[in-house]
Amino acid sequence: MKREERHQAKRNDLATLLDEVTHFAGRNVRKVVLLGTVVLVVALGVLGLRLWLRASDAKSARVLAELIDTYNAPITATLEDLQEAQAGVPAFTSVEERSRKVIDRATSILEGGRTGPARAGALLYKGMAQSDLKLYDEAEVSLNEVLGRDAGGLYGSMARLRLARIRESRGKPEEALPLYQAISEDARGLLPREEGMLGMARCQEAMGRKDEAGALYRRLMSEYPDSEYQIEARQRLADLS
Repeated sequence: MKREERHQAKRNDLATLLDEVTHFAGRNVRKVVLLGTVVLVVALGVLGLRLWLRASDAKSARVLAELIDTYNAPITATLEDLQEAQAGVPAFTSVEERSRKVIDRATSILEGGRTGPARAGALLYKGMAQSDLKLYDEAEVSLNEVLGRDAGGLYGSMARLRLARIRESRGKPEEALPLYQAISEDARGLLPREEGMLGMARCQEAMGRKDEAGALYRRLMSEYPDSEYQIEARQRLADLS
């Protein structure tokens, strides 16, 4: 078949296809309109969902920021403290009052069905506030859930540190040790690695392993000469002697 004949055949095929589509559309006007409507509704639905998710994320971020501000709010134990408090910044007369407010706010976020970072953040600060109130069992439940949701993120790292401190303070150095070790081995810089190392050393010391503890104190002093944890490491090493 010559080139011109092949081109003419293709044009004929295309014309036939277009003619069939036109006839189909003419015979099935309602179906075509319905299909177009469905496609349009789906497209608008996807766009609406994206806009809603963006708005929801913004609201979640704002609510979580308010919770964090509450946890870090100053304690105005004196009239002078109250006068120095910034306008619009929450202030409390005791750690207990502030902690209970944090728990209330976090609970409202959690009961509101928040997901993702907002939920992990609310659980973290709820757990820290529970720990401040010495509600250690409740705090461990909250913090363990954070670890389950954000083990590799900042919230998870902060929960791991607070859990380690709780278990160390409750006389469970063998349970705190692996948590501190995970912090000391995390090279991403989310938390100071030397804080994990110092915690490991204290746990080893509490478990009667003075040689291991001393080696960790010396390692911290050698590897992190400018660290704020130097003072404690040096003092504890001296006490081991």
